[in-house]
Amino acid sequence: MSSRRLIERYILRAVVPYAVGALFLLTGILLVQQSGRYFDTIFRGTVPAGFMFSLTLALLPTVLIFTIPMAVLSGTIIGFGRMGSDSELVAMRAAGVSGLKILAPALLMGILATLACLQLNLNEAPQAQQQLRLVGVRSALYKLDSPVEPQTFTTEIPGYVIYVREGDKTRGQWGVVFLRSQESDRSIRLVTAESGRIDSSADKSELVLQNAIQTRIPPDDATNQQYVVERLAQFRIVFDTGRSELLSRMQSPETKTDEMDFRRLRAFTNQTTGVERREAILLLNKRLGLSFAPFIFSFFGAIVALRMRRGSRGFGVLISLLVMLIYYLLTIAGEQLARAGSLSPIAGGWLATSVTVLVGLGLWFTSRRTMRRWFTGMSQASEPIAGEPSAESDRTSRAMRSIRFPMLLDVSVLRTMIVSFLFGFIALVILFDIFTTFELWRFVVSKGAGTKILAQYLFYLLPLVSVELFPGSVLVATLITYALIAKKREAVAWWASGQSVYRLMLPGLVFAVAIAVGSWFIQERIMPQANIKQDSLRARIRGSVAQAASSAERRWLVSSDVRRIFSYDFDAKRQTLIKPTVYEFDSSRTALKRVIEGEEGNWTTGTQLEIKRADWIDLDQPRVARQTAERLAIDNVDSPSVFKPTVDRPSQLDAIQLRDYIQVLKIRGADISTLAVGLQLKYASPFAIIMMALIGMPLAISFGRKSTVLALCSAVVVSLSFWLLASGFTQLGEHLLLPPAVAAWAPIVIFSGGAFYFISRVRT
Repeated sequence: MSSRRLIERYILRAVVPYAVGALFLLTGILLVQQSGRYFDTIFRGTVPAGFMFSLTLALLPTVLIFTIPMAVLSGTIIGFGRMGSDSELVAMRAAGVSGLKILAPALLMGILATLACLQLNLNEAPQAQQQLRLVGVRSALYKLDSPVEPQTFTTEIPGYVIYVREGDKTRGQWGVVFLRSQESDRSIRLVTAESGRIDSSADKSELVLQNAIQTRIPPDDATNQQYVVERLAQFRIVFDTGRSELLSRMQSPETKTDEMDFRRLRAFTNQTTGVERREAILLLNKRLGLSFAPFIFSFFGAIVALRMRRGSRGFGVLISLLVMLIYYLLTIAGEQLARAGSLSPIAGGWLATSVTVLVGLGLWFTSRRTMRRWFTGMSQASEPIAGEPSAESDRTSRAMRSIRFPMLLDVSVLRTMIVSFLFGFIALVILFDIFTTFELWRFVVSKGAGTKILAQYLFYLLPLVSVELFPGSVLVATLITYALIAKKREAVAWWASGQSVYRLMLPGLVFAVAIAVGSWFIQERIMPQANIKQDSLRARIRGSVAQAASSAERRWLVSSDVRRIFSYDFDAKRQTLIKPTVYEFDSSRTALKRVIEGEEGNWTTGTQLEIKRADWIDLDQPRVARQTAERLAIDNVDSPSVFKPTVDRPSQLDAIQLRDYIQVLKIRGADISTLAVGLQLKYASPFAIIMMALIGMPLAISFGRKSTVLALCSAVVVSLSFWLLASGFTQLGEHLLLPPAVAAWAPIVIFSGGAFYFISRVRT
């Protein structure tokens, strides 16, 4: 019995390792990239590390839904392509092995993967969507429990602007608090206090201030222009932060169909009518269709591999990428046709799967009619016998005696690395775009954003994706290139000619440095503006307001001497403050002294600001009264560059802008820990690419002699390990437990040390 299954076991051993390697590689890279993207989008700040791990676990089922079918297709094509390249498939057919028997192992792998996808699509993925929502709610509750960062302005509480000069966020204790609120009668309430805190209960939050001074400023058109100044030992303000709504969202189940498992979704289709029922049926059938994708891809991939000519494995993998892209585009098209009424919900959900099956069957029957001609017409190219040097190897040996760069083998290595890098990078970008499209498609449909905006978003997202994928792509290219060198014994010939392994690694190092330089150029010259645009487009797609700062937004600023708070709009062309409001404090910097309003503010000298049509009140006088002047000069004001609006997210600034912005915040005494870590990460990111090449080359030379798949699996382990270590150090830096430079550079230094250790262990 075991001898009868020898062919099947051999085919499984040829196909499964490539599928498993592709699964780990695609899942690892996509999970790392998506986790970072979600973290930046949802949290937007420093949160406990547990939130990051919860987010990653919640993303895993959704990522696997996409990577399992892709891994099956890639593994089938690469495995069968290798057997075809080695003429093993020809030998099997010549020995009388039927086509179905050759396909059976791949179909078995597809069936097992389909069972896993059924569980993921019908049960795990809906729960994962619910967990993603709960993680977002938990992060919002975390911010509500301590919504104010010391040395920063908080405007997230509706109707309030809060500034805290000092405090301990972990204990929730604040020192020197400024609060401005807009009342229902349009009057302005200004409160200063020596200390404060927030007390949160299940349904409300209460601001408690100690030793407070409250000032009420009536609106300009009020008949009673009376100013009220009160001194209070304790002052309490109850405000609605949405905490009760968030808690109810956590405690009560959502009715969204995306979060319903198979049983609940079927019950929902039986209970509803109209558009809701149609959408639920479409979603159910789309999930079923995607679940059967691994089985369909195993059949389709095997057929494509059987039709490939000898030595066309790379072409076959490109075909697999094209197939996956067309399949998911057909899935979206079927969904749209079903919503438009051109197809039934069942047909729309199964459109992509049905088309793939029909094309695969067409290829299968075509290949059966032409199989004999394919066998007889294939040229049997002779291969050099192991141990006998060919003319090409003689020429290579003569070239290797030279120490110049580039030599013939250097050019060959660089060519292979470029092809491998481009192939891996394009594959990962396509995978990421497909995943992102599926993630945002429901918002495109529900919010009516349109596919044009989605295409623009993916275009402007490309620089960020490129910088994030460059290290992993370089690692994969390095491992593939040097593993093939080791497997083909080219490294042995290199060493036999008297050349060192370090010289063999030179072209790989040169390639990594070139990619690092390109990554730095994209990061500094292209990515900041692209990130501003893609964040705005993403907000439009999701139906929310863009968060990017612009000159039209109201700005808040504390002067470097902490004696004034400015509220203003900024005209960047004229370097002018529009409708500025200045809150001046007394010598103790705790109580308000004067409030100034005006139409426009211009700098007459480097430190003097002149406010036109000024209107102010003096709060330190026995009688508070409003005064006016055509022009009012204020001395010792910071330069216009300090007031210039900027974006305080590291991904939207280049290194110089971020460094200057940090210097401004440092002068104001603001918390710069997150931005400082972000600046160091910008400096360190190109060196991470070089580090990946250094660690990939010795691993490839060591593992490549055994298996190229083993070398690729090591890429997954290295990438995930580096990401986990880098994320941990980044969290420590943002929580002020490590200096920013240590938090950013330590993972690179640690892995570089490991790279040099592996290099030292390689036979030279």
